[in-house]
Amino acid sequence: MTAGRNFWIPEALLIAFLPFLISCMGNASGGLGKVEDTIPGWQTVSEKYHVTCLAYHRFGDDRYPSTNTPVEAFEEHLKYLSEEGFKSYTVSGLLTDTAALVKDHKKVLITVDDGYASFMKNGMPLLEKYKMKATLFVTTESVGWSDFLTWEELKELKDKGVEIGSHSHKHSYFVNLPKDKRAKAFEEDLLKAESLFEEHLAFIPKTYVYPYGEFTPDMIEILKKHDYIICFAQNSGVMSDGSNPYSVSRFPVAGAHVDMDQFKSKVNMLPLRTEPGDQIPVLVKANQPLKFSVTLLDEDISGPFNCFIAGQSANESVSKQGQKLSFDLTVPANRRRTLVTVTTRTARGKWHWFSRLLINLQVEE
Repeated sequence: MTAGRNFWIPEALLIAFLPFLISCMGNASGGLGKVEDTIPGWQTVSEKYHVTCLAYHRFGDDRYPSTNTPVEAFEEHLKYLSEEGFKSYTVSGLLTDTAALVKDHKKVLITVDDGYASFMKNGMPLLEKYKMKATLFVTTESVGWSDFLTWEELKELKDKGVEIGSHSHKHSYFVNLPKDKRAKAFEEDLLKAESLFEEHLAFIPKTYVYPYGEFTPDMIEILKKHDYIICFAQNSGVMSDGSNPYSVSRFPVAGAHVDMDQFKSKVNMLPLRTEPGDQIPVLVKANQPLKFSVTLLDEDISGPFNCFIAGQSANESVSKQGQKLSFDLTVPANRRRTLVTVTTRTARGKWHWFSRLLINLQVEE
């Protein structure tokens, strides 16, 4: 049964999401290989849950529009979350409070990547105003550079309750390295970041965001070896009990993705749960015919399904048989990261979302 060909999407929703779909590009992995099934303790809870995860970078810095969130837009976001009853957490704070994790209330993780100085200047005052918590993922090599936070500022933020997580030392394209050298180089970078966190902040974070959202199964094994409890990608989606703990999705809310209609849709989105192995990105080549399938975990979700490839509608590329969603597509040319996104609306009128990343190493950035 081919899914989604005759499914009508409200025009306003499609218009609101289209720029988000077009430019949302996120992570990468070494093919379709299976990752070992060892998982952090927070993933062992038996109840269903979902958490909205938001990814920010810069605040009020229009020199870099693709990663910037205007201050006015950020305040609108926080005001909406506050008025709608969302409870914010630091990442580790939520994961260590399993009662809160499964409690039936709206939960949000506000994550901020890279460690830009604009977070302290323009972001933190608004978080304090609306009593919202955040987790800041820091690239240690750039600490103290122009436009970046210093170690003293990071300590001050930590003392104010901001969680500090790791975003690597050098923010490198680790996936570009030969397979026989990648894991070693990634581990060396990870340990260098750990040593700097310990030296300057007297602790070693165990939450991680992949540089450029790109990663492979051998990188996941290094993170497991060093006891990381959660790792975030940059593809869109909703964290849930079905999430792979080493490939957790987040909705980007910078650049073209700050509009309030988009924002409201994202934070009220539900997960389209799949097997953890189905959430690992795929290494591809331009114009490559590609077939793969994902297994749906929620039996009450039957479609029809909308499919978008690099933001373009491609409903003919997805079909459903039983609990399997099968994809048959051609990889776009001249794109390093291509997001394959699936949405569906249930009979209850709720939207569900899943995305998987394709990464073409032949394209340099």
